[in-house]
Amino acid sequence: MNCCLGRSFLSGASLHGRKRPCLARAGCNILPMMRQTRDAHTHNGQDMTKAAPAKTEGQPRRSGRTAVRLTDRKVSPSTSEAEGGKRRRRGDEVRSRILAAALDCFGAFGFDGTSTRAVAERADVTHTLVLYHFQSKDKLWTATIEAALEEYGAQIRADLEAATSESAKVALARFVEQFVRMSAEKPQIHRILTAEGNQGTDRLDWVIENFLQWHYSAICELVRRGQSEGTVRQCDPARLYYLIIGTGGTPFTLAVEYERLTGRDVFSEAEILRNIAFIFEILFV
Repeated sequence: MNCCLGRSFLSGASLHGRKRPCLARAGCNILPMMRQTRDAHTHNGQDMTKAAPAKTEGQPRRSGRTAVRLTDRKVSPSTSEAEGGKRRRRGDEVRSRILAAALDCFGAFGFDGTSTRAVAERADVTHTLVLYHFQSKDKLWTATIEAALEEYGAQIRADLEAATSESAKVALARFVEQFVRMSAEKPQIHRILTAEGNQGTDRLDWVIENFLQWHYSAICELVRRGQSEGTVRQCDPARLYYLIIGTGGTPFTLAVEYERLTGRDVFSEAEILRNIAFIFEILFV
C-alpha cells in the first residue's frame, strides 16, 4: 500500500481522482533552484544567515555616521547634595515670597477679596507655583497666619512659662511691649483677625483653637495674678485683655488715618514707645 501511495504521489495521481503536479517531472527545475538558494546563503563555506558580530565603538555604520557611545555622567555625593540644597533654598525662597505677598493681600482685601492669582502676581511668581506650594486659597490663608504668628507665639509661650518666677507686673509689661512691636511690624495680622472676628467662619474657629484661646487664657490669668499682687487695675480681666489688644494694634491697622489726623508716623520708634507707655498707665496702679 505504501509503495502504491509513493508511486501515485510521484506520478501526480490523486487519491480523489485529481491530478497533482508530478514532483518527479518538476524535480529537474526545483532542485537547481534549491541549490542556488543554499549557495546564496553561504560564502567561502560560511553560513551567512548567522547574525553579524556587533559593530564596535567608533566603527562606521551604513549611514556613514560614526556610532558613538555616550559616557555616563557620574555625580559625586557632594555634588548631588549641593544641588539638592540649592533646590531646597530656592523652594524656601519662593514659599517665603508667596507667604509675604499673601499676608499683604489678605490684610488689605480680606479673604473674599483675595485670589491666588493676585497673590502670585504680587509675589512675582506663576500661579502654578502658588498652587504647587499651597494647593488652595484656604490652605494658603492658614499657612500665612501660621507663618505670621509662629515667632511671636513661640516667644510669648516661652515668656509666659518663665513668668511663674517673676512678678505679674514684669511679665505683663514684657507682653505689652512684645505685642505692640509685633503689631507695628505686621499690622496685617490685626487687620486679618479683626475681619475674621466679625464672621463665624471655619477660619475663625481655627485661629481660636490654635492661637487665640491659649493667648487669651494666659493673659487673663496673668492679669488676675497681678490684681492679687496689687499691681494691676481691678476690673474684668477680659476687658483689660481687649484693651491691650485694641490699643496696641488698632493705631497700626489704621496707620494712614492716624497719620492724617495726628500728623505723626505711628511706626516711628517715638510713637511705638508712647503707645506702650499709654497702655502701662491704664493697666498698672
